[in-house]
Amino acid sequence: MRKLLLSILFLSISSFALSLNQVRADLKTSALAQDSIEMSIRTTVNSSAGKQTVSIYMVKKGASKIYTEMKAPFISQRSIVNGSRMKVVDLKTNKIHVLPYNGEVLGTKTYSRFNPLDSGDWQEPVFVSENLYKIMGTKGTAYYNSKNKRIEKFESSDAEKSSLTTFTYDAENNLKTMEVSVIAGDMETKVTTEILALRSSKKFPDKLFEF
Repeated sequence: MRKLLLSILFLSISSFALSLNQVRADLKTSALAQDSIEMSIRTTVNSSAGKQTVSIYMVKKGASKIYTEMKAPFISQRSIVNGSRMKVVDLKTNKIHVLPYNGEVLGTKTYSRFNPLDSGDWQEPVFVSENLYKIMGTKGTAYYNSKNKRIEKFESSDAEKSSLTTFTYDAENNLKTMEVSVIAGDMETKVTTEILALRSSKKFPDKLFEF
């Protein structure tokens, strides 16, 4: 009888087991390839200084072709990367600059990276309740839903500030919003990123990369 109870207990614990490698594999499977992506997003920042909105449109086709448009109160610009060259267009003045491009990371590219487990050191998942697991790492703590195979929230803190990122999804499990709340002292800043479009870039015309 005792052996039977121990076996049941072991099986129950095993059923909750989830490895970090499995989580990373599931997230990678459900994500679009980062080198073949078309996306449109809107980011709104609310702070004590006021409200500011930035609109981003970005297309990547392979490692050497990147098309971006950024519109904000302080900038309105289009950048086109094709191989070792980059064309920058000021959309307010229509001034054009063609510059060498050596592969440096464009600011807009960071918007396509919504997975906190892509980098850094992380511990194995710890079961919390039902389908929710906690994954602690050097960058903070992620909460993963094993049933829907997605990150639900991410939190981090240091001596100066704490932050909480909440992810929401549509009925097809596509990421729709990412809301970040940062508290530093008595001040709170909220950054909301809305994913207006997210798809493969295979239908984007190659001729728009030519210049």
